[in-house]
Amino acid sequence: MKKIIPSLLFSLLCLSAQGASLEFAFQLGEKQNPRLDKLLPNVASRITFNKDSTKLIAHEMGGSIVEWDLKKRQKRVICTLEEGQWSAYTPRLNYLLIPKADGIAVIDVATRKEIQLVKNKFEIRGPYENGCYSPEDGRLVALTKGDNEFEVWQFSLVGIATGTKPLTLKQGIKTIKIHDSKTQLPVRNGITISEENSYLATAEGTYRDGEGHRTIIEVWLNFQEKPFRVFDTGEVLGVWNLVFSDYGMMLAVDTQLNGKSGIRVWEIRTGRQLLNKSGFEAYWVRALAFTPNKQNLSTNEMTENLRTKGYLHIDYLASGDEKGNLRVWGIPYHTSKILDTKSVIWETYPTGIQALAFSPNGEYLAVALWDATIQILRWKRNEQ
Repeated sequence: MKKIIPSLLFSLLCLSAQGASLEFAFQLGEKQNPRLDKLLPNVASRITFNKDSTKLIAHEMGGSIVEWDLKKRQKRVICTLEEGQWSAYTPRLNYLLIPKADGIAVIDVATRKEIQLVKNKFEIRGPYENGCYSPEDGRLVALTKGDNEFEVWQFSLVGIATGTKPLTLKQGIKTIKIHDSKTQLPVRNGITISEENSYLATAEGTYRDGEGHRTIIEVWLNFQEKPFRVFDTGEVLGVWNLVFSDYGMMLAVDTQLNGKSGIRVWEIRTGRQLLNKSGFEAYWVRALAFTPNKQNLSTNEMTENLRTKGYLHIDYLASGDEKGNLRVWGIPYHTSKILDTKSVIWETYPTGIQALAFSPNGEYLAVALWDATIQILRWKRNEQ
């Protein structure tokens, strides 16, 4: 009966004008009664599919990082952190990045073993407040440190002699710092790198009694000394989400003003605002996720298409909030004007949404709920 109810809910979703739809596929985990004081320890705070879309990596509120096998509907624990600690995952390499008191550790998800970092003059020294992998290749790692500072490291896989006889090689990681920079405000809320490593964005903020929140988003191009763009809207920006679309064409963040949430999306190349929705009844939009773009184009090719062809395609952005509202927004590109962005799908769950993730193959949308389940929905769209 547990599988029938969600299936009925999503069988009623209708096709949009752009040909996008969602339908229930299956559920991971057993439903629990959400707590009122704090989220259950096994609610997934962040979720990411692996490279071939067969596994789902979830960082749970209690600190456990688990891997769900989508075919078997089973999970195994990869490692356990202290509650509230950060982690990052790269599908390309199937590695986890986690904090340590003196730096970071890299965990091979398949074996659950720590990969040795080669000691050299570029030694990584923490503590670090947050971190992320570059999404395309996992070759770069960005780490925030000491409030107003971030570092970018290049990771290279190398062979290390074990020292035993006969000598054998095991996999290790050589690290080189390639960039560090200062931010205007403390990097409180997140850091992310775009596809092809062109952009890096930080969500920064302060809070003072009598002044309230001040938050900004800074974006660096090619890791230059000063930010390429700064977004300062007077709203609370990017507390839960700081998300680039494929190829780094768009940047999406959650917003809040006067206790009501919203979403902002900018085109990074021009700084134009493509989506500005606010006044949602939910206090926070907890989750944002862009659909993968199946066009095999480089960033330069995407930019040239925009310049010569004008309208290119529609990107879709999924959002989930504390009221359980799951929305999918169709965001069209045009070089000279902003076209209407609409919520093409809107469905409501009986409990809050904590995290969202699209599978790399474009087949699934995973929805992590406050009842400790992860709903796997089948995503369909007509290519433009």
